[in-house]
Amino acid sequence: MISRYKYQCLLAITLLFSQSAYSINLVNQDEKKLDFYGTIIARRFISNNVKDDGDRSYLYFGLIGKRDITKDWQAYANWEYTVSISDSTRNATRLAYLGVDNLHWGSLDIGRNWGLLYDVTSLTDRSPLFREMSYNYIDNFMRGRALNLITWRKRLTVLNHHLKMELQYQFKSNNEDRILKQQNGNGVSASLSWSFTPELSAIFSASSSATTFNQQKESSYKKKINTYAEGVSYNSRRTYLAAVLTQSNNAISPQSCCNNTASFSYEVLAKYMLTETLQPNIGYTRLSQTVSGNSTNLLDYEEVGFSYHFNRNLQFFADYKINNARNNITWIDRSNKLDIGISYHW
Repeated sequence: MISRYKYQCLLAITLLFSQSAYSINLVNQDEKKLDFYGTIIARRFISNNVKDDGDRSYLYFGLIGKRDITKDWQAYANWEYTVSISDSTRNATRLAYLGVDNLHWGSLDIGRNWGLLYDVTSLTDRSPLFREMSYNYIDNFMRGRALNLITWRKRLTVLNHHLKMELQYQFKSNNEDRILKQQNGNGVSASLSWSFTPELSAIFSASSSATTFNQQKESSYKKKINTYAEGVSYNSRRTYLAAVLTQSNNAISPQSCCNNTASFSYEVLAKYMLTETLQPNIGYTRLSQTVSGNSTNLLDYEEVGFSYHFNRNLQFFADYKINNARNNITWIDRSNKLDIGISYHW
């Protein structure tokens, strides 16, 4: 039997010589379209922290469907699923929403989607691995992918500049049997982005969510969690620069001693196409909050890495995390990590 690692290598070599494509068009008729897309990543962590050492390969894939209803109205839907190679408990639906889009009024959809705070944190979600680690958490209010979201989006042109407005509402989940950080009450968020030039843009996002009774009782959450995020990015043919600031009146780690305090983070990322195939990257992330009256760094690290692009779909990457955390809190990771792998996108 071929081992898992040999299989991953054979798969990567096969994909290297396959025809390049961004997505597979399954249906393309006059009034409807269906695309199939995905990413497979064969990667390995190397760390002296046992739980972070080993295989972290995974696959995610999805379908995007669109259908014209009238001249100005279009219906659309998106479903996306992830499969972990080493941990089947991580297999789950990433996205599942449907909606309608109008040429003049914008789009409105409902389901499992990205929270609007990700509009900002996505600016630094572009390094090979150690990215947007501060506030992008799955099923944690509207900070990452989340359930029960209704989202309105509208694009405008003001004074020859592109403006994008978004509003979002999250319904209270019947999820009090889930772990504390994946529970939520009703919430609302908004996002506004402005493109100064085709390369330079800025974005601001804010959210306010009610917490559940269990969160307040068992882990000292406040009744409301208010989060703000600001970001700026510069994106040219060779250079990408981004900076993100986030802050919240509640911390994000579900510890009874650490939730009822303010938290603050900032992230920066720089990438440059050194050649047509080689792209180095460097970044810094820091997340701090007040614990027992003292400012404590929950995250504090630099990352240095590179990506080598065989073609527009296939790339090899290596990323090294230099951890600066030096406190003695047991649940805070203080180890350095090396991540290497190969990814294919279609």
